[in-house]
Amino acid sequence: MPHSPHSSAPHPQRERIAEALASYVRRGGALSVADGSGVIGELEQRIEEMLGLRDPLTFSSGTAGLHAAYLALDMPAGSEVIGPVTTFHASLSPAVHAGVNVVLADVEPDTGNLCPAALEAAITPLTRCVTVTHYLGHPAAMEEITRICRERGLHLIEDISHAYLSTLNGQRVGTFGDICVGSMQDKKAWPAGEGGLFSAARPQWRERALLAGHYRGRALSLKDPELAAFGETGLGLKMRMHPLAAVVGLANAEGLAERLAARRALLERLSRRLQGLAGVRPPVVRPGATMGGWFSFRPEIQPGELKPGVDAGTYLERLQNLGVPAHYPSIGSLAGMPLFTKPVPLRAVSGTWRPRLCGPFPGESAYNAGRISVSVTDRDTEETIDAYGDAFAAASQALARPVAT
Repeated sequence: MPHSPHSSAPHPQRERIAEALASYVRRGGALSVADGSGVIGELEQRIEEMLGLRDPLTFSSGTAGLHAAYLALDMPAGSEVIGPVTTFHASLSPAVHAGVNVVLADVEPDTGNLCPAALEAAITPLTRCVTVTHYLGHPAAMEEITRICRERGLHLIEDISHAYLSTLNGQRVGTFGDICVGSMQDKKAWPAGEGGLFSAARPQWRERALLAGHYRGRALSLKDPELAAFGETGLGLKMRMHPLAAVVGLANAEGLAERLAARRALLERLSRRLQGLAGVRPPVVRPGATMGGWFSFRPEIQPGELKPGVDAGTYLERLQNLGVPAHYPSIGSLAGMPLFTKPVPLRAVSGTWRPRLCGPFPGESAYNAGRISVSVTDRDTEETIDAYGDAFAAASQALARPVAT
């Protein structure tokens, strides 16, 4: 049975965060920052340097950043935004508060990312925007998606919450589209506890995003005079990051690239151990793609290669009994969520929120078939990864269909 690396001992990174927070409070650091100065400005500078994003803004969450993004694009009420049916809902759900409707399109069966052909088929005269997530850290097919958006005159939002430092053919994710948003929630590769980031290719979109969540303070110095007139009130919302979250974000910026590289090396090691085993396939990484920190490791069980009567659940149970921290993914398809399938209990948006599902979704079905998740943390080592690999090998040996001779 694999030796668990998890224990009650203090985690070094958590200790650094605790020290940074204590130091900030003791020296009188501000506990509310409205003008983008101090620790907020420091974090935004680090985001620009580390991710290559232009003039980034921090938000209270990635969800808030996406809300600001939909407001910043200033799309007519009833406009459509197309996104993948497989993603976390908050990549798309904030559109309800911007009077924009959501269209769910199919994903590619190997990566779970938005399928360019499905995207193109979903476009209507109402379509104004496309939102992509780089699902689980794998870059979406951005060359094709950006071409479609350019040819059809559509805005493009990238959600990089799963994909910090991922690249496609050498280009950093988040730099392909019009707007980039990322979550800095605690489970993300670059956490601030709760927080989000935003960057836009056009200054006017950035200024509208400021109005969306940063009234007064920095919103009083907007360059666009029409927007600056609303600086005192903004658009009526406050979605600023808390300074203590920024302290956490800065503490986690230290050594981020090295931690992500170490995680990637472990998961590439586990992928190699799974290669050639009967009944299981490691996650696909396409040529030209790098996985950043690889947000979640999700191999695919192949029941057709297992003994009669043995299914993915049987294989998963065998892994769990062998000590592998594996489970089924916990978040289901957006196509099954009431927010996207039933009338929303807000009469104010009943005329604009009418999600359209461009199903059936064979790509999503193929991607999710037999998919399991293996929890690998920064406390894992080559020793535990090899033990997990041994467990997969033992499960395949015990459960695989005999090879005909």
